[in-house]
Amino acid sequence: MLDLNSSDDSSKRNSLKDPVSLNVGGEIYTTTLDTLTRCRDSMLGAMFTGQIPTLRDNCGNIFIDRDGKVFRYILNYLRSGSLDLPDCFSELTLLRREADFFQIRPLLEEIHRYETSVPLGLRGGPLGAILIVKVDSKVCV
Repeated sequence: MLDLNSSDDSSKRNSLKDPVSLNVGGEIYTTTLDTLTRCRDSMLGAMFTGQIPTLRDNCGNIFIDRDGKVFRYILNYLRSGSLDLPDCFSELTLLRREADFFQIRPLLEEIHRYETSVPLGLRGGPLGAILIVKVDSKVCV
């Protein structure tokens, strides 16, 4: 694991840029330690600064038993600092759960801003009120 307490600054800078391969729920991602430790107080920050032990799969990738498809958006957020979701993204609840698991507070704030800016029908929530029509043609909401 990376020793961030090393006194050799050039070695530390180079190792932060070295590629790291992750297996997240069966999806393989390659990134840098710099990206993974961008939010130091997150679970990823703790994992990749040696505060939390990591597991490896049979191929030597660091294994994280979480949703691999949604991790793409978490990793892209760490890379760019921006929440970039496709139009009609339908897994916002899962993304919020994963961001909460990884304790990435700035991403959770971005998700909240996104939720409040997107119409309710596109968030996967209820589409409106249910109308119950009685036999005497009165409408109750």
